[in-house]
Amino acid sequence: MKLFLIRHGQTTANLERFYAGQSDVPLTEQGRREAESIRPILAPIPFDRVYSSDLSRAIHTQQLALPGFTARTTPLLREFDLGSLVGQSTGNALKELTPQQRRARDYTVYGGESGDMVCARLQRFLDGLLDDPCDNVAAFAHNGIMGCMMRLVLGAEIDTSVIRSKNCAIHVFEHDGTKWRLLAWNYMGTV
Repeated sequence: MKLFLIRHGQTTANLERFYAGQSDVPLTEQGRREAESIRPILAPIPFDRVYSSDLSRAIHTQQLALPGFTARTTPLLREFDLGSLVGQSTGNALKELTPQQRRARDYTVYGGESGDMVCARLQRFLDGLLDDPCDNVAAFAHNGIMGCMMRLVLGAEIDTSVIRSKNCAIHVFEHDGTKWRLLAWNYMGTV
């Protein structure tokens, strides 16, 4: 099984540099163009199933990138719950976190989720895929989900700020019957 994990296009939160978390922020015009730009990459792939986070930025990205498909929406693909960080500037927040909490993306001090919680949520989604296998699955999600997928693939805590997912980047993973492995990271149709 191949899983094409795709981050949503640019949002107002990305542009204005504030934390959105699980709040519903819209795509920008650039975000809509980004989603349309990956359509030619995704169009030839015979997807058996298409999923999306239930947040509108992921749903709208899916609709623009894969028109003609109706995604199954799921809260399992949502971004981190950031608690009271939502709406705060990305430059001023995280003062209360230790370096370890920042690396682990532990937002429980703000009333949100930890990396372990989000990775467990993602694992439930992946387990569901493996219970009903097919060849190609597209899933539209968020940067936090991309980082958790890498953490699950590598089997270790990683600093997701180092391997950040670009908006509308395609990340391809394959399950060989035993484990997931990475085939492509931040692919957008250029070498």
